[in-house]
Amino acid sequence: MTQRYTVPDVSVIVITYNDAPRLPRAVRSVLDQTLKNLEVIVVDDCSGDDTPAVAKALAEEDGRVRYVRLPANSGGCGAPRNAGMDVARAPFLMFLDSDDELPRHACKSLLLEAEATGADFVMGTVERVDEASGAVTLWYPRLFAERRIVDDIRAEPELLFNCLATNKLYRRTFLDGTGIRFHEDIHHEDIVWSTELFCRSKLFAVVPWPVYRWLLAATPATRSISSRRHELENVRQRVTAAVLSDRVLTATHSLDLKEDKDFRFLSHDLRLYLGDLPQRDPAWIAEFADLVIPYVDTLEPAAIKRLSRAERVCLQLVRERRGAEAALAAVELGARHSVPPRAVTAEGGRVFWGATPPLSEQGRSELDVTELHLAEQPLAGALLRHELVDLKASRDEVRLRLRTYDPGRVLDGRSLTAWLHIGGRKKTIAAIPFEPAPVVTEPPRGARERRGLEGHWDPEEAEGTQIPEGTGILEATVSISLPELDWPDNAVRPQAVTISLHEGERRNTRPLLAPPSLSFTSVGTVGTGRLVLEASADLPFRLVARRLGHVPARRLPSMAELCQHLLSNLATPRNLGRFYRLVSATVPVNRRLVLFESAEGSGYTGNPRYVYEELQRRAGGLRAVWSHAGVPERFPEDVDLVRRDTFRYAWTLARAGYWVDSHNLPYCYRKRKGTRYLQTWHGQVFKKMGLDEPRHRTQPALARKYAEAVARWDMLLTPGRDFRRDFAEASGFKGELLHAGYPRTDVLVRHAEPAQRERARRVREFFEVPAGKRVVLYAPTYRDNGRFSGESLRIDLPALAATLRPDWVILVRAHPYDRFTVPDPLGWLARDASAYPEVNDLMLASDVLVTDYSSIMFDYACLGRPILYYVDDHERYAAAQRGVCFDLAEVAPGPLLRDPGELAAALEELGEITERYGRRYAEFRDRWCGLDDGQASGKVVDAFFPEVVR
Repeated sequence: MTQRYTVPDVSVIVITYNDAPRLPRAVRSVLDQTLKNLEVIVVDDCSGDDTPAVAKALAEEDGRVRYVRLPANSGGCGAPRNAGMDVARAPFLMFLDSDDELPRHACKSLLLEAEATGADFVMGTVERVDEASGAVTLWYPRLFAERRIVDDIRAEPELLFNCLATNKLYRRTFLDGTGIRFHEDIHHEDIVWSTELFCRSKLFAVVPWPVYRWLLAATPATRSISSRRHELENVRQRVTAAVLSDRVLTATHSLDLKEDKDFRFLSHDLRLYLGDLPQRDPAWIAEFADLVIPYVDTLEPAAIKRLSRAERVCLQLVRERRGAEAALAAVELGARHSVPPRAVTAEGGRVFWGATPPLSEQGRSELDVTELHLAEQPLAGALLRHELVDLKASRDEVRLRLRTYDPGRVLDGRSLTAWLHIGGRKKTIAAIPFEPAPVVTEPPRGARERRGLEGHWDPEEAEGTQIPEGTGILEATVSISLPELDWPDNAVRPQAVTISLHEGERRNTRPLLAPPSLSFTSVGTVGTGRLVLEASADLPFRLVARRLGHVPARRLPSMAELCQHLLSNLATPRNLGRFYRLVSATVPVNRRLVLFESAEGSGYTGNPRYVYEELQRRAGGLRAVWSHAGVPERFPEDVDLVRRDTFRYAWTLARAGYWVDSHNLPYCYRKRKGTRYLQTWHGQVFKKMGLDEPRHRTQPALARKYAEAVARWDMLLTPGRDFRRDFAEASGFKGELLHAGYPRTDVLVRHAEPAQRERARRVREFFEVPAGKRVVLYAPTYRDNGRFSGESLRIDLPALAATLRPDWVILVRAHPYDRFTVPDPLGWLARDASAYPEVNDLMLASDVLVTDYSSIMFDYACLGRPILYYVDDHERYAAAQRGVCFDLAEVAPGPLLRDPGELAAALEELGEITERYGRRYAEFRDRWCGLDDGQASGKVVDAFFPEVVR
């Protein structure tokens, strides 16, 4: 028996109804808290199951548990919570539903925060746990990203989205003093409670750690009230809660918050139902519209304007009682990709959702999708809609009939190949080619010709179907042979199904959508086993497989496969270093062998590329080998390759008479006396480098390794006069400096030559830049503490698109240590050029560079074209990152910009900016590009390979 304290610190009110099996789990999550001085008040809403016996047993087991039973069922959460508040004895309260849990430190951590801050209440992060899969996600994590005190909700109105009552600890005196109680005659009472809570509080706190575990039931029968969105009464109750929240705003003199509260209702409450519309029938959608539209029409117009275009389109289609089309539009709301309409209508220079023009001014405003630029998208960004029309399954085969809608007519006139892919990025279970054919559906007699289809008009019912080219609709049938599927033995998770269309090296990959009512099971033979293949009704389409019986034994690997696997496992840095030293001691250096490596083997680029090409031009009799990091496709076909971090790589390094590298070869290889190492490096210096980097100053062992690696260099290229101080001396280099400029800038200095203009033309053609448009190259550097986070891509592209004139295209070149995806549907404006093999070609194709602290600024100056700096984190970067070698504001040959509006204005004023910064640009170019004369490659070969004649 646990000791009963006189006055508990926290009262946790656990409400329950007919939930006897899960109640003990919830209660024990409180009893096991690190805060021991608490009480648990179990409030039973007159359950009809074994809840009374279970609750009494818990109370007998631990004296901190108290049991309260309501005389009649209230039908909601408000009455039992109020009942619990009435009997609670602690100065602080929390609420817990019997189907959820509290993390072990929730009570203590929240109590300490409340006592330290004096807050009226403290709220924290919510973990959502899918009980079927075990997956854990965070509920609105952006609201709880930082620990802070908020003195008024007006300082952070976005916190209105935290409409849960359960992820908070409340000060009892605050609740008693304001008289806040739960409404007892409605569901979704948390919404009204939280609205009043925020409006009446003058000081509350936010913590970034989990304080509540929201468990999502695996079976529909045990789902909570809030999860029953298919019930129209659920919709009615949520609208009622929203109306009562409006009354709270009036009563608390908080009508200045109405736009923010309305936006929360639209983008959270209403959005939940809109996302489910593809699973609803037209009659349900019509009743849904009758319930919600009268209330929506009372909301602030500014709140509706804050919704995404997809949400506004869906809402308007509901308003106009176009239920089938609303369901089609709602597919986009839950997808990672934007899903376009089947058809659009052009009228008056504008483009509208659907095959019929809007009939009202409101419809024209809300259904206007001109901003999608459907006809201006490149193939990679084309907004295509792939739908599964029909499916037939037999013992060993599944046949899918597909239809692709192309409302922007982007596919017209292209020679395409098409593939259906099953599986994700790491594992492709199947890649099946197919041939889509264009179709034309003629509308019923008397109707206007339509592009695409309407939701209520089936083309199969139209007479005179023809199949000419370029109709905006493609159809195909794909057969999936079960015996040929390479399904993993342990794969039980649903696998994505996508469609990819290819035109040369260009590709468009988008999900396949399926009707929610779809359901099928196919049992077939796979090898010596049996496979059950099932379709998921989720959007987008998913396939899941499970094997029948025992998994067949895998075949024994061949001797070659065993040897390859063994060598791969043995290729550790230590073993490679040992092997390298063995070869070095027994095999002579080959003075005719050169090992080239650029960017740690990532590609055929940088200074080493142009040194190599100069050597090839001279035909000096040397044999060159390039290292690659696992993607040989990034290199020309006639280049001799060796894979990095293999025994053959170590062998080649040990025998090579020359090493030419742009970064640093692996530390485990000590250079032989007969080998010469040319370090070309890969850029001028803006941020602190070498031994001046913070990591080298704070980690002596790492600094020693770096110094040993630098000591291998025989010759170091210097592109400018500051490079000796900022890099060579900072790296502890004591060898020979070659003042020749950078070979990679030769083509930039000679940008006016026909060969370089042709390179620029090919880039513009590859990225489908329309004739007459100007090109921005956006190339920021990475952030040391945010690798692969996307943090370096600072420009808000949607905001820029809203202000920028339409005669620009942006090529986005993310750093190799970061990642970028073009936001759907901004393919008309932005292209992802991160994987393009040669950055020089991107520079040649551009009209202006936008960068931040990247060394690309120094190379680009060789072109003499404008440079703009988007540096909204300038002060923080200089102070908090690794540090900088000079003040960018004092030497930058272009303006420092901090928001999309400033950038758009600068792009429109390039002529004026070029004139204003002309003198500084010349000084910048002289200081950092003074040695770049277009002949650096020849100078390097002359100096480092003296036996090679011109």
